[in-house]
Amino acid sequence: MGIAMTHTGIITDIKKFATHDGPGIRTTVFIKGCPLRCRWCSNPETIAPHVQLYFIEKRCTGCGRCSQICPAGAIDMNNPARIDRTRCTLCMKCVEQCIEDALMPVGREVTVSAVFEEIVKDIPFYGTNGGLTLSGGEPLFRPDFSLALLRQCRELGISTVLDTCGFASPSVIEEALECVDLILLDIKHMDPVMHRLGTGTDNTLILKNAVKMSRKVPMRISVPLIPGYNNGAENLDRTAQLALSLGINHIDLNPLHCLGEDKYRYLGLQSPFKKHYELSRDEITRASELFQDRDLEVTIGRMM
Repeated sequence: MGIAMTHTGIITDIKKFATHDGPGIRTTVFIKGCPLRCRWCSNPETIAPHVQLYFIEKRCTGCGRCSQICPAGAIDMNNPARIDRTRCTLCMKCVEQCIEDALMPVGREVTVSAVFEEIVKDIPFYGTNGGLTLSGGEPLFRPDFSLALLRQCRELGISTVLDTCGFASPSVIEEALECVDLILLDIKHMDPVMHRLGTGTDNTLILKNAVKMSRKVPMRISVPLIPGYNNGAENLDRTAQLALSLGINHIDLNPLHCLGEDKYRYLGLQSPFKKHYELSRDEITRASELFQDRDLEVTIGRMM
């Protein structure tokens, strides 16, 4: 136990009193790092497995303290984006000088022990259904950290939920199944070619793991509903068939939203949302009815 508790991971946030990440009131830990590169990702700060730097331009007063302290000369006050990301070494000395919080680190390294202490604080609020949810990014991207945290919760009788894209080695999946009470599995697309087009990898491993997971742990399928990509009737019907074949009776539809657009700018990245549009109420209803017609329960936005 002592060794496991010293494992470290990079997280972006610990969300208290979460109600959309599994049953009851939960503590959701967002782990940084993801093997997929979804073109519509609304949380770009969770993709890279290392600490990054935000520049929030609306907070900047142009005082220049950051440029004076930067040892790499990566900050130019005449550049609206301020940071030359090719030169920045992420030393974070600029953050220490920024009194307006225009420069902020994204992600922090933590031990299993430190996160577990936060989870234990919330036990009085969990009741009979609440507990820990591991999310991301992809929580199994850092298996040593995530598995150690799940085991600690299991030993203390805390409910555990794994919110995953399913892209992990079968051996890691097997270990996770020993200490998880519920799996929330993202299914992006049923066609392997389209899956690679949208995420950077095909879905062969994900679908194999879906079978493995469904045999041992209760599971719900989450579908990020992306217009023009996976919201066609044929793909949704194949997704429904997958759910039924796995004995799953609940689909969570998560329609695309563009709320993460500012995060791309803060990271010095180009937003993907100019190529996407948000679905209309009628389009979401049609997708929901398709699953309901196949005797599947449907939730919009994952309300437990």
